[in-house]
Amino acid sequence: MTTLESLYHTAGKPVPEALANWGSQVTVWCDEYDAAFPSADLTEIHLEYAVYIFDLTAERVTLAYALSVEQLMRRDASRIRGFPNVNASVRAVLGEKAFLADKGHFLGHVSGGILDINLFPQRRELNRGWSEEGKRFRAIERYVAAHPGAFFYHLPRYDDETWIPAALEYGVLMDDKEWWVERFRNK
Repeated sequence: MTTLESLYHTAGKPVPEALANWGSQVTVWCDEYDAAFPSADLTEIHLEYAVYIFDLTAERVTLAYALSVEQLMRRDASRIRGFPNVNASVRAVLGEKAFLADKGHFLGHVSGGILDINLFPQRRELNRGWSEEGKRFRAIERYVAAHPGAFFYHLPRYDDETWIPAALEYGVLMDDKEWWVERFRNK
């Protein structure tokens, strides 16, 4: 059973035809990442309704995909306020070009996303919907949260060795048929 089949099996649903080439797409993205970062050591982390492709060398997520589920737990405000200090990371890497960052979630908290592996430094105006890009980001995030069982992915694009994505690609398979894909600048 493939990872994708396992996700859908857990949800008690068949894999939609629109995902017939998903494994090939994941391979393409992993190959592109390996070409850009030759020392990468990619591994797959499969949780109940989510999968993360993680680079053990750079200690960062290179792809996250899941089936949207109801929020799994209340937001742990005290824990999320503590580690990791994304603004310290962003300032250390970008210096004067630093931006104010939130702890973004690759897989949205209200769609079943967890903490820890799921967190990354995200532009505050993007995460909170304060910019035009942010409004599009929040719209896709709201769609995923409002449609439990929807397949979605978040693909970070890196331009250096840090855990700060330069860009993000966020996609959702609407009604198991059509893709809604958006791309966002994060640096």
